[in-house]
Amino acid sequence: MKFSKRISLLSTFIISMTMPAISNATNGAWLIGFGAKSRAMGGTGVAYNMGGMAAAFNPATMIDSGSRFDIGAELFIPPRAATHQSGILGYTDEESNENLFLIPTMGGTWQWKEDIVLGFAFIGAGLKTEYNQTANSDSCQRVNSGGVPGYTACPPTFYDPNITITPGAEAGVQLMQAQFIPGIAWRVNKTHTLGASVVLAGQYFRAEGLEAFADLGFTSGTETISSDWDHSFGAGVRVGWLGKFDDDRLNVGVNYSSRVYMSEFERYKNLFAEQGDFDIPENYAIGLSYKVKPNIAVAFDIQRINWSDVASIGNPGPAVDQVLTGNFFPLCPGTTSKDPCKLGGDLGLGFGWQDQTVFKIGVDWIYSEKWSFRGGWNYGESPIPDDQVLFNMLAPATPEHHLTLGGGYNFTENVVLDMNLMIAFLNTIKGPTAFGPGGAYVEGTNASIAMGQYSLGGTLGIKF
Repeated sequence: MKFSKRISLLSTFIISMTMPAISNATNGAWLIGFGAKSRAMGGTGVAYNMGGMAAAFNPATMIDSGSRFDIGAELFIPPRAATHQSGILGYTDEESNENLFLIPTMGGTWQWKEDIVLGFAFIGAGLKTEYNQTANSDSCQRVNSGGVPGYTACPPTFYDPNITITPGAEAGVQLMQAQFIPGIAWRVNKTHTLGASVVLAGQYFRAEGLEAFADLGFTSGTETISSDWDHSFGAGVRVGWLGKFDDDRLNVGVNYSSRVYMSEFERYKNLFAEQGDFDIPENYAIGLSYKVKPNIAVAFDIQRINWSDVASIGNPGPAVDQVLTGNFFPLCPGTTSKDPCKLGGDLGLGFGWQDQTVFKIGVDWIYSEKWSFRGGWNYGESPIPDDQVLFNMLAPATPEHHLTLGGGYNFTENVVLDMNLMIAFLNTIKGPTAFGPGGAYVEGTNASIAMGQYSLGGTLGIKF
């Protein structure tokens, strides 16, 4: 099922105006949470109310938000790097450029009736990497001291050596993704609340410096991979449930988010599998929250993200153990025609991401009428297997452990400022690529990707 690009003009305009530039935002390509309150509590929110941002976690939790509007931003710093020792592509040891990003957030709710609340949220996701198109000259000279056939100097990072490199050339990708989620929460009775939302999504994408992929035979056609911006639009649904027990001390929540079916990136039909398809994957979560004291609550969420269901994300990259046979395409073993498995094909090469389970825990301590203090932890094993390092130099989603802290200050009864600090600890993934020294398969590792993250954010909430 595909949706036309002609979603309503108003929705398209709003989505494009609020679309952030994000760089591998911790749980795969997604932020750990939305709004400063959630991000201070490890990204929880499926069973614990997150004010105006409630629709981003579980539409049923909007029932506790009342009428309010939240707006905020996150200052995001994700230093990341890649190394690669290869007789074909030389030796690279590069840190990605542009390590400072501003990520906006927005959401609101309206108490329409006693048992019905309407609301919305804007949430963003994405990734960005940008490497200089040069190699580490000293290391390259050591690796290539005997000379590599076809190369007279250290080759650039991703380009074919026969392509002229302009000064300042870079290689990388940028994906900006936003979802507008209008929804409704209906309290069926004292114990049960149901919620439902429509998801309207927009994406912008650009790749640069990937011309060598066509020359290496990775693409299903001879056309050079585009370096222009392209866009995609689509839609999906969310449904949720919230149950309250033990005199409202215990909350249990469930959220299901369908796959968001996107139109294809026409300019990147020879990069993404299925002729440019890049849908937003299905995910679902269950959450618990418990008030250990009237002013202290603990929240715990488990989320499952089905990255592998989207071919352009989940399909494996080049088969590193088949380099000597010339078959780089793991989904086309023993066949004469490899086109269906090349970049852009129905079984096209992808990033090889596995499905991811994320665990989130947070504490909210209402210290006084003015102050609240929060903390949390977020863990999700990286979706990148060791043998998928090559393509994931462009999408190094390696962080797994995240420590979060924060708090809130009530200026008045109706105006609150929430703040958060997040540290995602540096994590390195090492593995082989299809291009080891001398062009041979590497029994071990010849490449690595790494990332750590820091972020500081704030959200202003206004109650009506």
